[in-house]
Amino acid sequence: MYKLVAIDIDGTLLDDEEKVSKRTVDKIEKLMDMGVVVTLVTGRNYSSTKMVAEDLNINSPLVVFNGAQIFDPIKDELLFNATIPLKETKEIIRLGENRSHYIRVYIDNILYVEKDDERAQATSRNLNIPYKVVGKLSENIVDKATMIILSDEEEKIKALYNNVKMDSVFFTMSTPHSLEFIPFNTNKGTGVRHLCERLNIRREEVLAIGNNLNDLEMLKFAGKGIAIKNSDEMLLDRWNEISKYTNNEDGVYHVLEETFRESAK
Repeated sequence: MYKLVAIDIDGTLLDDEEKVSKRTVDKIEKLMDMGVVVTLVTGRNYSSTKMVAEDLNINSPLVVFNGAQIFDPIKDELLFNATIPLKETKEIIRLGENRSHYIRVYIDNILYVEKDDERAQATSRNLNIPYKVVGKLSENIVDKATMIILSDEEEKIKALYNNVKMDSVFFTMSTPHSLEFIPFNTNKGTGVRHLCERLNIRREEVLAIGNNLNDLEMLKFAGKGIAIKNSDEMLLDRWNEISKYTNNEDGVYHVLEETFRESAK
């Protein structure tokens, strides 16, 4: 029996209309009633993730910012926190500025942007996160970042991913248009590992479900890792345990139903 289920949010748990089906909600609640720990593991910030967790009645610790932070949603308590050193923070920002990428800097639960525009407003609105406009980021960011995202056209981001040389941070992608930088030795896999250590759960007892490249380390860490059918090509090139169903076909529900039916035999 798996004791912990780690689920990515966007493109995995949520369908393309950002909804979760009733049978998926019911299945998650049934597993929690059985004593299974269900958590959300995401590149989102905490406040946004907590809103999704509340809709599902999930009250276990949440892994956010691709593993850089873990929060207890009951106490709103930060259980784990990693940051990008200020030197590397500025280096990443300058990289984005030199290449004219759109830059978002997250420091704890605040978004920092160069100017006030529709992109900043939409991010703030969609992720329930406050934002601050500070002007040129490389000159005005003076704290260590939790996560930095460089966004642009798909071909430009893919070229950046293939050519960037930075050994002091970890970088990954949750969409083809964004490259996400997080602290060194930090990713969704390490986030789930930290959670397992807190809960005294072995990695063999973990089921993980995701759909993007930033889910790869989590899928590798888990005893069983499943990629949803609609996963991006960069993940599918690296992972071969794939669901028959997409996020629009209740992929998470089917993975949970099949996996726990098999484990009960």
